[in-house]
Amino acid sequence: LRLKPSQIQRSPWIMRAASRLLRWAPIAAPLAWPRREGTEWKVVPQGQAPRNELFCSTTGDREFAYIHEHNWNEQMWNIAGRVDFQSLMEEGCYLLKGVASDVIHRLSFGAKVFARKGTVLIEEGSENSAIFVVGHGALKVTHRGEKVSTIGPGQVVGLYTMLKGTNASATVTVSSDLAYVLELRHSHFQSCLEDEPSVKQRMQVILEQREAQNKAAEMVHKTTIREV
Repeated sequence: LRLKPSQIQRSPWIMRAASRLLRWAPIAAPLAWPRREGTEWKVVPQGQAPRNELFCSTTGDREFAYIHEHNWNEQMWNIAGRVDFQSLMEEGCYLLKGVASDVIHRLSFGAKVFARKGTVLIEEGSENSAIFVVGHGALKVTHRGEKVSTIGPGQVVGLYTMLKGTNASATVTVSSDLAYVLELRHSHFQSCLEDEPSVKQRMQVILEQREAQNKAAEMVHKTTIREV
């Protein structure tokens, strides 16, 4: 069955079906995992994907592994109750130091999600359109398999792809048993901070630090290959 766009718009049952799909998609998303089979990605039920297969090619794919509010357990609700992302960004985030409270308030409207140990938030060489602010737990940053740094509460990761306009230069994985993060899309982050020159300067500092860390990891990786 092939329908033209004009036919779809005139078909009430198609529009109702699309509306129901969009309404229930966010609830269904956490119940499945993206899984690579050869060069293709398939979705398998939650619990059937081994940890080493939680690697995805896009930001949208990786979101299948996040735990959203409607699936939080008691421990997660307790952690979320202790973390105030707005206060954390105002008081404990180097990148956002001095930014007006109303701007921070707009930033805090991002998606607040949990991720378990081993979950990949950003994959090296893949597309990434999100920035993550850590509220609880720790993230491990690796480049070509070598550990680059650890990201903790109040720190931000995901700036590299936004500033460079390229695929991710490193992989970011949850290293603690559980991490609670604020996910901000690049477009939302940039629109909130487009009139904050001091933030742009600090982003450049962070970018230079990350590039230096990547170069150091690259040297370690090459040395390891020669020794092998």
